[in-house]
Amino acid sequence: MSENFEKLRIYNLFPKLAGNMTEWTQHIPRIAEMGFNAIYVNPFHYCGFSGSLYSPSDYYRFNDQFIDNNSHIPPADQLKNFISKLHQHGMKFIMDLVINHTAIDSPLVKEHPEWYLRDDTGKVLNPFAVEHDGNKVVWGDLAEIDNEGSKDIDNLYKYWLDMIMHYMAMGVDGFRCDAAYKVPVKLWKYLNRNIRAKYPGALFLAETLGCEIHQVIALAEAGFDYTFN
Repeated sequence: MSENFEKLRIYNLFPKLAGNMTEWTQHIPRIAEMGFNAIYVNPFHYCGFSGSLYSPSDYYRFNDQFIDNNSHIPPADQLKNFISKLHQHGMKFIMDLVINHTAIDSPLVKEHPEWYLRDDTGKVLNPFAVEHDGNKVVWGDLAEIDNEGSKDIDNLYKYWLDMIMHYMAMGVDGFRCDAAYKVPVKLWKYLNRNIRAKYPGALFLAETLGCEIHQVIALAEAGFDYTFN
C-alpha cells in the first residue's frame, strides 16, 4: 500500500462537463483551494459506437470530445501538460481503468478474438448486472473480456500491463479500477506486482458496487489501497 493512501481527498472531474484537456487545467486552482489533493477523471479513451465513456474501443487513442483541436499540441502532450500542472499544485492524477470489458466494436474483438468470453455459439458475451428487483440489465454495446481463462492469457495480461505502464510514464499516479471484483484477483496481483516494482507509489482504487463482502476481502488482499462504491 502507498504510504499516502489515508490522505487522499479525491475530486471527480467529469470530462463531459469540464471540456477538453486544455480546459481541464482551468479547474485546478479552484479544486486545490477546496482542499482536494487528487483529481479523478472518468474514461477519456476513444469509445465505441454507443458513445459511453465506459465502452473503451482504443486505449491508446483519446476521445475526440476531450482533444483541444485549436491547439498545436498533440493529444498525448495535452494530457501530460494537464498532469504536470496538477502535480505543480501538489495533486495526484487518478484515471479510470476499465479492463473487464471493451466496446463491442473495439478492434481488439477482431484482432484478439481469444481474449473474449463467448457463448456456446461463439457469440461474444455482453456484461450484465442483476438489479435489486431481479431485473437483468445487459450492456449490448460492451464485450466481456476473459481475464480468467483466455487461451492467450499471457499476451492479454501483458497488453493490460503495457497499457498501464504507458500511462504511468505519462505521469498518472493511480487508477480507479472499474468493476474491480469482476476482474480476477490473479490479474490484479500480477499488475500490482509489476507496476509497483517500477512505480512503488502507484495507487489502486477498487470500485466495488454490487459485490459481496468476500469479494471485498479478496480485493484488499490483492493489494488495493482503497475499496469503495
